[in-house]
Amino acid sequence: MATLKELRNKIGVIESTRKVTSAMKLVAGVKLRKSEQKAEASQEYAVTLNNMLAKIRREFIDVESELFFGRKNVKTELLVVFSSDRGLCGNFNYLVGKKTMQIVHNLHQSGKNVRIICVGNKIREILKKFSEHFEKIDKIDDFYRIGDTYENSKKLAERVIHEFSVGEVDKVDLIYTHYYSAMNHDVLLKEMIPLSCEPNNDKTDTVFEPNVEKVLSDLLPFNIGIQIYQAALESIASEQSSRMTSMDNATRNADNLLSEFKMKYNRMRQAKITLELVEVISGAKAIAKE
Repeated sequence: MATLKELRNKIGVIESTRKVTSAMKLVAGVKLRKSEQKAEASQEYAVTLNNMLAKIRREFIDVESELFFGRKNVKTELLVVFSSDRGLCGNFNYLVGKKTMQIVHNLHQSGKNVRIICVGNKIREILKKFSEHFEKIDKIDDFYRIGDTYENSKKLAERVIHEFSVGEVDKVDLIYTHYYSAMNHDVLLKEMIPLSCEPNNDKTDTVFEPNVEKVLSDLLPFNIGIQIYQAALESIASEQSSRMTSMDNATRNADNLLSEFKMKYNRMRQAKITLELVEVISGAKAIAKE
């Protein structure tokens, strides 16, 4: 059974831990509001741009664009995976890693090679344990820390387009955590190259100015950069939401432990005082009889 000193030490450690988790919860809450505003501000633009291009009726397009139509034989697929640079955010990175390994397994089952680009340190640490399953695994260093997220997204888009253009990969997908709300987010797979086709029942002809080649050559790479930027923003918002929830749970657990240990401490202290009083009274009675 623990002594009074041991219980005091445990209470002190838990109180210190609670201060840290409570502070991290507040910081994550502030960062969540900022990242949520950014993600929501650009979401409608990113979705509208992607849907507009995806709904172009392809039977009327007479240009050859692999970014638009894709390749017939897909041998190597590139997965751009978004995670966090830091931990203490619950199961956020674990779910991204689990989804990635499921997708990799399915791709291998269909006979495709897999290459990975990790955006975030944590997903690299998770996937390196399974490096034998990938033909190549790279990491983007300091994507979130250095420079502007939009500029870093443009650079990443240029990189994946180059790898696709020179034939190193035949298809590019994004794996990221889609942000719905502070309590609801889910890991999604999004096809980037080629552009996914969506049904369009509108019989109106699409007019391209100045011409279809110029429009597609400008908008398709731009759209890839925008979708990567949006995926990064939603991943950041989901990370902060997971961290805030995780630190809130940790603070609640610390409160429960504090209540339990303080009750044990007070009971033990009261029992010790009672014992001392009994000893004093017994001694006083013994002296009085003498």
